Amino acid sequence: MVGQRVGAGDRSVPLRRRRAQTWLFGLALAALVLGTAAGVVLAWARAVEEVEDEAEQAATSGAALLEIDLSEVAAGLSGASAVIGPDGELDVDVFLAYAGDPLAGAEAREISLIDIVGSEERAAFEARVGAPIAMVEEGGRVSPAPEADLHTPVVALEPDLPGRGFVGFDIRTDPARRAVLDAAEQTRAAAVGAVVDLAGDGSTVILVIRPLIDGSGELRGFIATGIPAARAQETIETPVADGVPVALVRDDVVVSGPRDLLDADDITSAPVDLPQGDWRVVVGRAEGPDVALAWLVGAGGGVAILTMSVLIFVTERHQRRLARANADLRANEVRGRAVQDVAGRLARALGGRDVAAALIDHLPAAVGARSAVVAVVHRSGRLELVDVEVGTESTGDLPESVAEPRFLPVPEVGAVIEGVLARREPAWLSSPLGWRGDETAAALAGQGNALAVLPLLANDVSGVLAVSYPSLHIFGDDEQALLQTVGVLAARALARGRRYDAEHQAAVAFQRAALPDALPEVDGASVAARYRPATHGATVGGDWYDVLALDEDRVLLVVGDVVGHGMVAAAAMGRLRTAFQTIVPFSAEPGSMLQAIGQQVGAIPDAFCTTVVAAVLHLGTGELLWSRAGHPPPLVVGAGGPVLLDAPCLPPLGITADAPGPVHRHVLDRGDVVVLYTDGLVERRTESLDQGFRRLGAVAEQLLDLDPEELSDALVEALVPLEDQTDDLAVLVVRFEGRSGGG
Repeated sequence: MVGQRVGAGDRSVPLRRRRAQTWLFGLALAALVLGTAAGVVLAWARAVEEVEDEAEQAATSGAALLEIDLSEVAAGLSGASAVIGPDGELDVDVFLAYAGDPLAGAEAREISLIDIVGSEERAAFEARVGAPIAMVEEGGRVSPAPEADLHTPVVALEPDLPGRGFVGFDIRTDPARRAVLDAAEQTRAAAVGAVVDLAGDGSTVILVIRPLIDGSGELRGFIATGIPAARAQETIETPVADGVPVALVRDDVVVSGPRDLLDADDITSAPVDLPQGDWRVVVGRAEGPDVALAWLVGAGGGVAILTMSVLIFVTERHQRRLARANADLRANEVRGRAVQDVAGRLARALGGRDVAAALIDHLPAAVGARSAVVAVVHRSGRLELVDVEVGTESTGDLPESVAEPRFLPVPEVGAVIEGVLARREPAWLSSPLGWRGDETAAALAGQGNALAVLPLLANDVSGVLAVSYPSLHIFGDDEQALLQTVGVLAARALARGRRYDAEHQAAVAFQRAALPDALPEVDGASVAARYRPATHGATVGGDWYDVLALDEDRVLLVVGDVVGHGMVAAAAMGRLRTAFQTIVPFSAEPGSMLQAIGQQVGAIPDAFCTTVVAAVLHLGTGELLWSRAGHPPPLVVGAGGPVLLDAPCLPPLGITADAPGPVHRHVLDRGDVVVLYTDGLVERRTESLDQGFRRLGAVAEQLLDLDPEELSDALVEALVPLEDQTDDLAVLVVRFEGRSGGG
């Protein structure tokens, strides 16, 4: 592993250099792409801007030409002032002569003489001009105008109408003409604005009206002409390129030109300075912008981008090869460290289940696998799965049995598992085809698509370690060597664990014999006890309890704690319990009992520093005599609350030579509960013992109404959760009930 790390470091320098080169190439390519894109966008925007500028210039020029054309027409009407006679009245004959002059009408569609005639003036006007007022109806038909008193027409003498007819129209019903008339009257100058249909052929014209002022400055009438819409269209089309649509619009209504031009997206307009209405020249787009320059920029940039891309591709391909080699080195290092962690767990594992847990829970993540399965050959010839689940921890009696074993089908001759065990060589199956038809191998693979089967052969162990992978997998030489190393370590750890399991089962049997099978029934008290070991999966420790009848009225309660765990502690505990049973017939006083036990500690291996509390309860009077040697004080819980019997005591057994224990006295009331326990029930690494004693008293007071069986269970569960337990614990609960008439 050290050599691999040095090699990776030596290669990292050129690898970083090539990576930097790739970054520079990438930045250059990105700059080239961005520059090309910007050039194309700018060229395109310039082409679009040129089209817009041309359209705007055409619209502005068309509007200016139209204003000049209309001004010239309005100026040409100035000669019509001669139609006002010396008397200041309109001279019809002069007007007809003027209107018939080809030069007078050269700039206009028709020339009209207009006057506003009230109903009371109508007859005199018709007599003066020698013709009745007529009106043009829809369809161009001419008919006499109504003679209603309220009809106040505006009349126009049209020289082109048959019989020099007069056309009348109601001021109130023709606001377009009326607006132009009002403008001309107010400004006393030519007014342009209305779009109307002239009588006769109904052609559309732009109306131009000029007031007629006599020598005294009085307004006598109007003279009007119409510029054909077609002529206005020709005028605004003059500065526009061929094929470009253009229209004259007044108040968002098309006067001339394409009717749908206003619906187009890309249009440009310029205002026309006319007195009446919102006049505009609107220019559209005949075709898109000239983007030849944009295409040229894009093509040149594309060639440069392609060249740079090829260079980057070649460089990146080479870099990927180096990166893969470096990644393989790093993966091997990571995998090696992970496998070392698994090896450490195997070394720390105690039993066979612990070995299986180290492999099943940690090996798949270490080697990138899906799952791992451990199976050993049973004496029946079948493969037995080694489970990681541990039997439920006991809070009372020790477990009587373990979970039923699970078996796999018997490997057939020539099958994968049979070959691995017979040849003592691993099998590397890269796909499900490798175990097709093999029921045992399929069960080991589960849902995996690749499988490595390693033999587990050491001392009295024969089995396999199966590692399955989620997808098809090719096992390289380094990976095979790594897995084979794990297999050798696992086989040794499993052999050691099975020996531990055998020794552990023997210790369990010994401790089951050492602790009381059942507590005696006591007349005048209810008694219950619980023991729970410190380590998961191990039920062997040095804590013990006992209840011994001294005579008909008295009972001895003992709880002790031998230092350590395992077989040695269990043996010492058994001999001490036997010693108490031997001493009871000779001494019924708890202080003397402790003195006698202390004298025997030196003859009992590993019994030094044992702590113990002994209490004698009188079942008639409730008198409780107790003495202790280095042990936590008894707890009494009654109606008055918890009381900790913390009185002077001896040090742990074996420290003080031949000294009787101080005896203390407490009288129980009926219903009081006495709790004797070991330090595992109250001791915490982060707390003082006083805090543990207070917590025990508070919990016991809350649970006082429970019977001793329930109370002992509830105390253990409430004070020492299984996942937090770090030491053995034993608890003895006695409820004093008293005897009727006892004493």
